Amino acid sequence: MANHSLQRNTTSSLPLFAASECIPMVIAFGMESVAIVTLNALTIIVYLKEYGLRKRSMYLVINLAFVDMFVAGCAITECWFMGSNCEFWTINSLNLPSFIVIRVWFHVIPLASVTNLAAISLERMHATFRPFQHRLIKKKMFRAAVALVWITTGLCSAIGVLVVFHSFSIKLNRGLFTLYLSFFLFCLLIILVSYSSIAVKIARGNQLHHDGVASRERKLTKTLFIVTVASLTLTKPFIIFWILDTVSSHTFTVISLQTWFRLYYYFGFLFCANSLVNPICYGFRIPEFRRALFSFLRCRFLPQPAQVFPLNKL
Repeated sequence: MANHSLQRNTTSSLPLFAASECIPMVIAFGMESVAIVTLNALTIIVYLKEYGLRKRSMYLVINLAFVDMFVAGCAITECWFMGSNCEFWTINSLNLPSFIVIRVWFHVIPLASVTNLAAISLERMHATFRPFQHRLIKKKMFRAAVALVWITTGLCSAIGVLVVFHSFSIKLNRGLFTLYLSFFLFCLLIILVSYSSIAVKIARGNQLHHDGVASRERKLTKTLFIVTVASLTLTKPFIIFWILDTVSSHTFTVISLQTWFRLYYYFGFLFCANSLVNPICYGFRIPEFRRALFSFLRCRFLPQPAQVFPLNKL
């Protein structure tokens, strides 16, 4: 995500945008990062604190909130580089360790998000087609699924990060990026097939509508489907832009450097905003989550009534 931005940011000698455009964008990225951390931290706290919400099937949802909270790091980094491009502060150069850390971060987080969404879609498909078997799955299987998401993400992201070493040929770099991108697209295919199958199953009306557990599972599936669609809708413009910029060597023959940066930051802002969708959807779609959230906020921020002792008891 940030590989081209890192190179171009450090080579820019003149401010790319006017202060009237820079200041709102820097403020927007800063506020977005604060909102991402706050909302997702509240989501994690509510799910871990409320016993009724801490179900086995919610482990992947909690893990997604962790991933979304890390997206704030992407927003902070973009805010930092945006300020550099506007000459609010200067970045003379990035040493190799810093470059690798930022590049790893920008490869791992997007892939972890889409991999987790793919795992959720498979879990929801199993809950829809095999509801009774799904209820018998043990907690350790869901914990293993969470671990598998991070292991798979780490291995595939390592492939994408290998291109940081300039000793590789351009052909090999393209090949490594293709492998990374192929896994990304494979996760999108899993999401598409899973939710399409679920939609066909629900449309046929073969589920037990009078079963309370089945009804709750069906509502949870719809909620997570909305979360997935919203996340992918906000992520897709940046991913397409990133792919086109990576595979094309004629970017600046079509658009100027200033236009490139403007598209990069606008799409990057939308990409980070997908991490705000989940807590909002949970609040609107899951009554138990909404009640637990309001209860937690009331306990934290409303003043507790002082305890009064009668004088005759003193």
